[in-house]
Formats: sequence, C-alpha cells, structure tokens
Amino acid sequence: MIQNFLTKSTLISALACLSLQAGAYNVSGHITCSGTGVAGVEVSDGVVVTTTDDSGYYSFTSAKKYGYVFYTVPSGYEPEYKNGFNPQFWQPFNHASADSVETHDFALTKVSNDKYIMIFGADSHLARRNGDRSMYNSGWISALKKEKNLALYNGTKIYSTILGDLTWDLYWYANKYNLSNFMDDQVSYGYPMPLFPVMGNHDNDGSVTPLTDSTDFLASRPWRTIVCPNFYSFNLGRVHYIVLDDIYYTNSGTASGTNIAGGRGYTDLVTSDQLAWLAKDLRLITDKSTPIIVMFHIPQFRLNSTFATYGGGTNYATLAACFNGFTRVHFMSGHTHYNYMAHPIYKNITEHNIAAICATWWWTARLQNTNYAYNFCQDGSPAGYSYWTVDGDSLQWKYKSIANNGNAQARIYDMNTVKNFMTTDATAKSLVAAYPSMVPSYSNYNDNAVLTNVFAYDTDWKVEVREGTEYVLDAKRVVAYDPLHVLAYDYYRYRKDGSLTSTFATCTNGHMFLSQAHTSNLPITVKVTDSFGNVYYKTIQRPLNYGVNMDASEAPYDLGDVNGDGLVNVTDVTLMCNAVAGSTSSDFQSTVADMNGDGVINVSDITILINKILNVN
Repeated sequence: MIQNFLTKSTLISALACLSLQAGAYNVSGHITCSGTGVAGVEVSDGVVVTTTDDSGYYSFTSAKKYGYVFYTVPSGYEPEYKNGFNPQFWQPFNHASADSVETHDFALTKVSNDKYIMIFGADSHLARRNGDRSMYNSGWISALKKEKNLALYNGTKIYSTILGDLTWDLYWYANKYNLSNFMDDQVSYGYPMPLFPVMGNHDNDGSVTPLTDSTDFLASRPWRTIVCPNFYSFNLGRVHYIVLDDIYYTNSGTASGTNIAGGRGYTDLVTSDQLAWLAKDLRLITDKSTPIIVMFHIPQFRLNSTFATYGGGTNYATLAACFNGFTRVHFMSGHTHYNYMAHPIYKNITEHNIAAICATWWWTARLQNTNYAYNFCQDGSPAGYSYWTVDGDSLQWKYKSIANNGNAQARIYDMNTVKNFMTTDATAKSLVAAYPSMVPSYSNYNDNAVLTNVFAYDTDWKVEVREGTEYVLDAKRVVAYDPLHVLAYDYYRYRKDGSLTSTFATCTNGHMFLSQAHTSNLPITVKVTDSFGNVYYKTIQRPLNYGVNMDASEAPYDLGDVNGDGLVNVTDVTLMCNAVAGSTSSDFQSTVADMNGDGVINVSDITILINKILNVN
C-alpha cells in the first residue's frame, strides 16, 4: 500500500514538473555532431535568440510568428544538405499555435573550412521565358560546376549565394513558375554546391492584397515556407554572414499580370523585427575584428554622377549603426544588374553591388539568337559573379564572367568605329532620334578617342593605358553609356520591335575611362591593377570591330606577350622570329604580336618588341 502510494505520488510530481517546464517554453531540441551535443550554437525563431548549453540542448518560448526555428551554423561546422545544395539549418514549426509544444533537433558535420571560396551571384530572374532556364543551366550552373571541380582539385571548400530575385513575381501565375519551380530546377540541374539564398523583391507573392499592414508578411510567406528564413545568419570559418530581407513589399500600384493583386511595389526597408534580431545576433560576436558579410538584395548605398557615395536605403543609417565597433563589414547586394563599389561615410563598411546572372533579364543573348556568351548587363559587364577567396580572416575578391571570359576585368572600345556606326547606320540613327535622352550617338567623342570599361573598378585600383609602345595616355574616369550594351540590347531590341523598353535599356555607369589616342591605328593596351595587386591586361588592334562579338577580338595580354605567359621577354622574341619565318606555335597570340598596328607581323614588329624589352622607346 505504502509502495503504491509512493509510486503514484512520484508520478504526480513528475507530471507537475513536466507541466511547469512546458509552461516555460514551447520549442526545444538538441544540436549535435556525430551524436555529441554542440555547445554555444545560436538558435532563433526570428524574434527570440538563445544558445545551446553544454549538452547541445536549447529551449525557449516562441510566439511562432515566422513559422520556423533556425540555428546559426557555428564556425568549424556545416549543416546537413538536402539534395547536395540546400542547407538544412531551419525547420518549420509543426503547429502554428504557440500552445503547442514541439521539439526540433539538428545535426552538424565537423569540417575544416577556414580556407574556402565564396561565390556571390545575383538576380537569376527565372520565369520560364526568353529561354532563361536553358541559359541558366548552361551558363550559371555550368560555371559553378567548373568552379567546384577546380576547388575540389585544390582541396578547397566552396559555397555560394544568389542575392535575391531568384524568380520573377510577375510570372508566378502567368507562366506557372514560382519558388517551388525554382527549387525543383536546382535539383534537376544538379546545383553543385551549398546555396545560402537571399530574398529579392521579385520573390514575393504578388497575389497578396496590397497596402495592408500584413502585405509584406504574407507576400514573403512562400519564401519562408519553400526556401528558408528571409533573415538568418551563419558562420563559415572565421567569417560571420548575415542575410537580411531589405524589401518591404507593399504591392502598391495598379494591378498587373495574371492573378497579381497590385503593382508589385515595395520600399527598400529593413524591418524593425529584423533590426531587433540583428542586434541580438551581433551581441554574440565578441571579437569586433571578425569579418562581417551582410547580404541583402537592394543596395543600401549608391554612387552619384561625381562618384560620391550616398545612402539609398530607407533606413540605411539605422542599419549601418548596428555595426558600430566592428572593423570590417562588407555589404553585398544585387538588384541593379550592374557593378559598383561604394565607400560610405561609415569607414568600417564597404558595399559591393554585383551585376546579374541574367544580365539584362536574358534579353541580349536572346536578341542575338545565340548562347550565354552574349549576355551583357546594363553597364556592359558580362553576366557574372563576385568570386571571393577566404583564408582565415583574409578576404580577396574579383569579378568573373560566367561565359568564356572568366577573368576578364575590362573591355576597350575604339570610339572611331563606335561613332561611325551610330552616326551612319540607318537603324542606329533612327534609334537615337526616337530616344535621344536614352541612347547616345557618341558623336561628341573626339576622333581617336578610346573608352575602357573596367567592370568591377574600385577607387584603389590603377588603370593604365598605352598606345603602341610610344605613348602613355591619360585614363580619365567618366560616367558614360557602355557601347556594347547599346548595341546588344538597345539597337537589336529597337530593330526587332520598333521600340525600346526603358527598364532594360543601357544605363550610365561610373567605371568607364576615357583616353585620347594620337593615332587611329596603333594598338591600345590597358593594364588594370586591382586592390590585391593582381594585374590584368587587355590589348586591341585598331580599327576594332564594333559588334556583339567584339570581346573575341580583345586579347587578355600585354602587347608583345605573344605566348600569353604574363611576361614580355626573350621567349616572345624567339616566337616572333619563328612567326615571321612562317612557323607559329599553338599558343602564339597574333593580336599582341602586331606591335605597330600595320596589319602584318614582320621584322619591324620584332624590332619594336626588342626595344620594349630593353625599355627603349
């Protein structure tokens, strides 16, 4: 009798204890690696932020506003990946009610990733139109697979992101292509590496009733249920990454598109909920020298026509203030479909705005009825991505083309041929007349002017221009329209439709450099030195064809570097002599062999090459 009473009493006490614990929290779980708990892992529901204890256990009370629980991948670990690319750092709640108690466990994998590659792409805009999915697969996915194979060969980890606008809200219903279709495509195409995605304005559901207090929250629900949280953080090695959703989607304006309730309007705003969560996230980083990379879609800082940086986001100052005390903060954004670097008054922050995977919404290649190689962004940059090498807390970056110009950093224009085409071709003249404020004729450029587009230019880069071996030319930074995009989009779209879509038309950019040559025929060589001392060359022969395939006529070598090994030396003289004698090797670069630009390679070119090597001009 006594024994039965004690057993019953003990059971009642235990149940009472469990009841008290249940009242204290409604979300709990363990984060483990190989069955052992991992301590100190940040866990959140987007509002509450807590950490795991020594056993890897966490618990907290959640209002379940955002519908999920997620953790911040700790340094030295990776999450599990679904389908090889989709990081499983979050789980949806099983029940919407905060009265429901639930458990969510996560598993980590121990890795050594202080040294790795991070690829930042932006704006894929898949919508089942313009042959976009085929070009995305043959371009972006193919480029990533090559990068992964090279990383594996070098024993290096590799990760990626797309900085928003994975899809295009206008076509979710019209073309039956939404976020679910996008994720399915990544599985089908074999997305080759981890993808930590960022939400863009076009990743919202346009069918949500506009201009209510809940429009933004409801419009982002598909992202939060299909892709991942719209704001979160993770660590890779010694770098802390933060993802924010800086779109406040209002869907304001006149209804447009199939099943679209409004005009898909938005404000570039980081919500107060996110800022509150961000403050809690950053409090857990005690070392203020930790590199912080903040990823969002719409740039917070922009450049004006005098190259000065100004705040563009609605609450950019409030966001910037969150990082007071941190010494190295990089903002990564997309949205604009062109490249620029911004250095705001906040000296600890640099913004990198990255041109688009889709370039001009897949139009320029489509207009040429050709492949991905002819996809150019509105600033003339080739469709591409920012390629970062991370070694501990050391970061280096460069822009890379998705197509066949992987390391191309610049393009040169012979403005004689550009101006001649734009002022004599019947279609070009009609285009300029129809859109005088949008399309330049380039008639105001001097004869023998040379324009260079340095795609990812930053203020500590050096741009040097030479004409033959005789002249060093000034390289004046100017705001200008890129001539190749004027041709590849403006001209061909006008020729096709008789009209031009202003949204996609060429925009001015601030990474153009104007030089005045002395002749019309001497070759032009541009030498670009980036922030890290990497040197890139481009050499052209004049007159240079002005066409959509003009990149193929520009050699990524110094004048006289006929074997393309990065040096101009006696080996090149030997190869030049062989060429004059009628024997050329497979690595002979003829574009940089014509030293005097007379159209033939002969003894005169050998003499000029020898003098260049001897530094005799």
